[in-house]
Amino acid sequence: MFEKALYIFLPYLSIAIFLVGFLYRFLAWGRTPVPLRVVLTPAPRTRGGVLWRLMGDALWFPSLWKGDRFLWAFGFSFHIFLGLVLFRHLRYFLYPVPGWVEALQTPGLYAGYLIPIPLALLLARRLVDEKTLYVSILADYFSLFLLLAIALSGTLLGVFFRTYLVEVKAYILGLIHFQPAIPQTHWLFGLHLFLVILLLIYFPFSKLMHSGGLFWSPTRNQRANFETRFVNPWDFPVAYNPQNLWPPDKYRKELAEAEEGKTQ
Repeated sequence: MFEKALYIFLPYLSIAIFLVGFLYRFLAWGRTPVPLRVVLTPAPRTRGGVLWRLMGDALWFPSLWKGDRFLWAFGFSFHIFLGLVLFRHLRYFLYPVPGWVEALQTPGLYAGYLIPIPLALLLARRLVDEKTLYVSILADYFSLFLLLAIALSGTLLGVFFRTYLVEVKAYILGLIHFQPAIPQTHWLFGLHLFLVILLLIYFPFSKLMHSGGLFWSPTRNQRANFETRFVNPWDFPVAYNPQNLWPPDKYRKELAEAEEGKTQ
C-alpha cells in the first residue's frame, strides 16, 4: 500500500497541486490592481523594452549583480546547474530522445555533481550573515534543505547506488500514459522521488513562486511614460473648501476651553 501511494497516487496528486496552485497564484497576481505608476527607473519606454527587461531579470539577474556580486554568483550558478539537470532528466520523459537532449547529457551530469555547492553556500550565507539571518524564517531554510536533499540524493543515485535506468524510464513513461506500475528500484530512488513530490506540493505556497511573480512586479513591468498623466482609477472627487480646512466655528468651543485651562 505504501509503495502504491508513493509511486502511483502521490505523483499525480503533486502534479495537480503544482499546476493548479501555480496558475491560481499567477492569475491572482495578474488581477491585482496597480493604481499607481511605481516603475523603477531607469526604465524602458516601450512594451518591447519592458519585455526585454523582464527576460533579462529572469535569465541573468542584473539587479542582483548590481546589489550583491557574491549572492549573484551563488544564485546564478544554481539556476544554470538546475536548468542543465532538468534538461538532462528529459530523457526519462521523451521517447525517442531528441538529439539536443542527448547533447546535454554530459553537461547535465556534471551540473548535478556541482549543484549542491551553490545551495550549500546560499544556506551558509543565511546562517553566517547577520542581516540575512535576522530576516530569514523557517520557510527559507526548508526550501534550501529540501533542494539540497534532492540534489544529494540524486548524486548518490548516480554515483554510489546506481539504479536500473530502463526501469526508471519505463515507470515515468507509464505515468505519462496513465499506465503506472511500481518499479523495482533501489530504495534511494523512492526517497528521491518523494522529495521531488514534496517540492511540487510545496512550490505554489512558497517563496519559490518568485519565478512567476517576477513578471507581475509593478516596479519591473511598467513603462516609463511619465509624459502621459497617469490617473489613479480609484480616485474620486473630494468636496472641500481649501480656505476652510480649519473651520473656526467648529473648534471655537474647544479652543476657548483650552485657553481657560491655561489661565487657571
